[in-house]
Amino acid sequence: MSDNTKIDQYFKNRTISEDTYGSYKIPRYLRPYMPKNKDAKILDIGCGMGQFLGVLKAESYTNLKGIDINNEALESCRKKGLNVTKITDTREFVVAENDKFDFIIMSHVLEHIEKDVIIDTLIHIRKNLLAAGGSFALMVPNGQSFTGTYWRYEDFTHHLVFTAGTCLYVLKAAGFASIEFMDADGTSQMAFWKKAIIKFFLGFYKLREDFWGFILQTSYHKPSPRIYSFELKVLSK
Repeated sequence: MSDNTKIDQYFKNRTISEDTYGSYKIPRYLRPYMPKNKDAKILDIGCGMGQFLGVLKAESYTNLKGIDINNEALESCRKKGLNVTKITDTREFVVAENDKFDFIIMSHVLEHIEKDVIIDTLIHIRKNLLAAGGSFALMVPNGQSFTGTYWRYEDFTHHLVFTAGTCLYVLKAAGFASIEFMDADGTSQMAFWKKAIIKFFLGFYKLREDFWGFILQTSYHKPSPRIYSFELKVLSK
């Protein structure tokens, strides 16, 4: 079986269809970071079946682009009238200087890329795709979350998962100067009472970890943020 055949059977083998994303909405934590200008140039790297771009189109964003390696996903996007391009590697996608993107999203894609080329891929995004002053939103599974190990192995095509520390490392190594973790405690845009309850139990969870870290004489890398949500969400410039 060729690599292309394996790629094009990805959604089938993962039991994912267009219906899976039928009720997709832009994540609540991402809303405040979205471009206010409806004509902003937006790129979705690994656009999948076009769920993110489709919502933006419905909300009257006019300058949308998606790239992906999967033919099935791209066909789904084209049926929705989305502007998408087939790639085999993000680094092969290049645009003219005046066509660079104001906002780029890469959601649950980086963990599918081989470790040797991750930093090079991020350098390409920063230098060749992101416009001056633009924002790059990166989402990856969180290896420090309660289900971190599960998500490392649940998807056979994952090469690795990230922690906050490894996100910082690869983004800094790629030359991003501003790096912000969005929704670090998972409570963005929640009601006050719900946010307060989650923060209380999260504090208790960290206290328990500190206790057992002391007993077992182990620790975390102190400069790295301790984030426990299912995914890490990072905004870089």
